[in-house]
Amino acid sequence: MTNFVRGLCVFVTIAAITVGLVWQPKEVVDTRSDNLWLACLAVAAIALTTFFWYGWAKLKPNASPNARLRHNVQRVGTLMIVAFVLLSLQLLREQIVQADDIKKPFYTDSGDVVHDPRADPFSVQRGNIRDSTGKIVVGIEVSPDGSVKRTYKDPNIAQIVGYYSPIQYGLSGLEKQYDDYLSGTTGANPILKLQHDLLHEATPGNDLILTIDPALQTAAINALGATNGSIVLLDANTGGVLAMVGNPHYDPSRLAYDPTLSGDARIKATKAIGSYWQQLINDPNRPLVAPATQRVYTPGSIFKTITLGTALDLGLTSLDTTWFDDGQFTIDFHRINDPNRPDTSKKTWTSQEGYMFSLNAVFAQMGLKIGADNFTNYTNKFGFGQNIPFDLPVSASTLYNPSDPNFLKTQTALTDTGFGQGQLQVTPLQMALVAAAMGRNDGAMPKPFLVKEIRSAATVQSPQGLILQQTKPDVWLRPLRQDTTKLMQTAMLASAKDGWVGRNGGGLPATGATIGGKTGTAELGNGIENAWYIAWASKGGRTFAIACVVDHKAGGEGLRDALPKANAVLQAALAGIK
Repeated sequence: MTNFVRGLCVFVTIAAITVGLVWQPKEVVDTRSDNLWLACLAVAAIALTTFFWYGWAKLKPNASPNARLRHNVQRVGTLMIVAFVLLSLQLLREQIVQADDIKKPFYTDSGDVVHDPRADPFSVQRGNIRDSTGKIVVGIEVSPDGSVKRTYKDPNIAQIVGYYSPIQYGLSGLEKQYDDYLSGTTGANPILKLQHDLLHEATPGNDLILTIDPALQTAAINALGATNGSIVLLDANTGGVLAMVGNPHYDPSRLAYDPTLSGDARIKATKAIGSYWQQLINDPNRPLVAPATQRVYTPGSIFKTITLGTALDLGLTSLDTTWFDDGQFTIDFHRINDPNRPDTSKKTWTSQEGYMFSLNAVFAQMGLKIGADNFTNYTNKFGFGQNIPFDLPVSASTLYNPSDPNFLKTQTALTDTGFGQGQLQVTPLQMALVAAAMGRNDGAMPKPFLVKEIRSAATVQSPQGLILQQTKPDVWLRPLRQDTTKLMQTAMLASAKDGWVGRNGGGLPATGATIGGKTGTAELGNGIENAWYIAWASKGGRTFAIACVVDHKAGGEGLRDALPKANAVLQAALAGIK
């Protein structure tokens, strides 16, 4: 019995310590809470004490003083052994298991920042962030005393990489997502890292190489101007993000602390950073929320791309199927006006014509035929309600408001959803991916990515650094059958050639590219609209996909407001391709 109990104590001790060291929920790490670990230590302490004490002969009432002394010394000795073991485990955990995590600053529940005074974040030689040409977008300046300042070389690209404010406001964007690589915690040569640690030298961080083309990013910045909204340009074949811009946005350089300052200059700079932060969090336009990936917008008629693709894939329509549309459609006393008909005397339109001229009545009827279940299934196939696998956090696009799960059970909701209104909410990145799937010959939706490579810091032996991680093109989803995608390409080509898009220059005939596109105007009420355009363009073996949204514009219209901006970027992308 004694052996069994002691064996059980050993097992419980090992299990408790293993759980405490290995299993650590993310929220526990983030708040530096030690509740789980302390509970495991308590269990281990009880088990170890039981291991030593169980089975000992009880002290007899008439025991001699020497026996009593020996008994008490043994008990105290075992307690000291247990305490020593527990202290050793605590040191093991802090100095090895959690060493890197402890070095990172964190925020308490009250919002105060806490950091290890021995681990100065401004002595870390953080890695560079480079554009697709290798040019430094975000880098560092190292002062003679070893202090490191984060620097911003290209503000056009810096707006999407996030801010680095480790002591005051933390990290965001790529700075946060790839912090372990940028700080050198991950990816560094373990021998060199140990050498740097022993000599108290900074370990150089690793570089991120982005997919962003600086020329196309500049073209997108210029096209969007000061307008609220976003433009996302993808390489449809690989999923690489070539340009991603948005308004409103913030300037991360204004949140970067300069550790080389001292005295009044430091106080002034710190106050300026705090003032800018308060300005950002108090701004009702929410500039800290990235327009391309975190904001959601009503899509309007660009959603007809998904509606038509769904109906075609289900066999509910063909491109030649005709629909009655005399300028309006009414169901359950809900009237849908159709102001987009190019010929008001014509009353029957094919599905392809309905797409070319964005006829709401046609797509309202198509939405009824599709039904709630099919809409749900196919929007899921297009990635709605899912987290897009990307280098930055992305808000999920939704078919309806999650708080109103019964929305699509009414016919009026189905009709409104069919032509892109209802409760639909989408991100520009999501719709750029929809355009990419339509433009690819295989109909696949690529897995988007922003970080092309992670390279180690340059050395004499390796001036370009070693490739630690490289993103390979991959497929995320296959929403439609390949033959259905071919039909959608036909419809989008017709839209960009002979439809409203083509009649307004959307086909870009001077570029020699094959282009399919669709505009959208989402009504938000009180004469305020979101203006949209999505398109794909193929030339010389390259295929580009673009989504552009102009947000909350009075009298906004896709043809007038979004199409020209997207076309300016597409022209820049197609220039020079034979």
